[in-house]
Amino acid sequence: MKLINLAHSPYAARVRMVAYAKGIELDYVAPEGFRTVEFKQFNILGKVPVLDTGEQLIPESIVIMDYLEDTHPEPALRPADAAKRAQMNIFYRFPDVYIQPVLLPLFQQLGANPRDDDLIVEKVAALDAQLQLLDELLERFDRYGHSNLDLADCALAPIMYFAVAVPQMLNGSDVLVNAPKVANWWQWVQQQEPVARVLTEVQEGLASFMGKS
Repeated sequence: MKLINLAHSPYAARVRMVAYAKGIELDYVAPEGFRTVEFKQFNILGKVPVLDTGEQLIPESIVIMDYLEDTHPEPALRPADAAKRAQMNIFYRFPDVYIQPVLLPLFQQLGANPRDDDLIVEKVAALDAQLQLLDELLERFDRYGHSNLDLADCALAPIMYFAVAVPQMLNGSDVLVNAPKVANWWQWVQQQEPVARVLTEVQEGLASFMGKS
């Protein structure tokens, strides 16, 4: 199998994290003609990652993560118990539904010239509010106390890298100051080997991307 991906993409990063955690051997290749009509013929959604199984093309990171979990169930990255799995899924969905919509405009400001300072302040405040919500969820479900890497951790960690780094790069904001439980989780998850490996790849990929922008 091969994964069509970009090193700095948080969505490709979460798939690599799952593959590393499970010891799945994938070929990692850059997309040919990314953002072109030709690439959309390959993947109608026009995005990375895409998993090429040799029999089908699977787009969308969460779908790929679930596929890898289904086809390589050990070591397990989701609970067998339905109630515990539902609890995990709250955090599995959180980054895409609540964090990414307010983070994307900030990421776009990295390449803007001139930057919109008012927009940056507005979106940093919105991001701060979402992380405080996540902090409350961590407390309610005692999520910050778990010690085994799972799919939700893999989904959130690459997004969190950008959620922390981008505001600091734009105006020096620390979005974790009002979310102590998120900060504790972030410190823990970065110590997990698959996460540390992928975040290094993301950092290097982002530096290369910014250098070309």
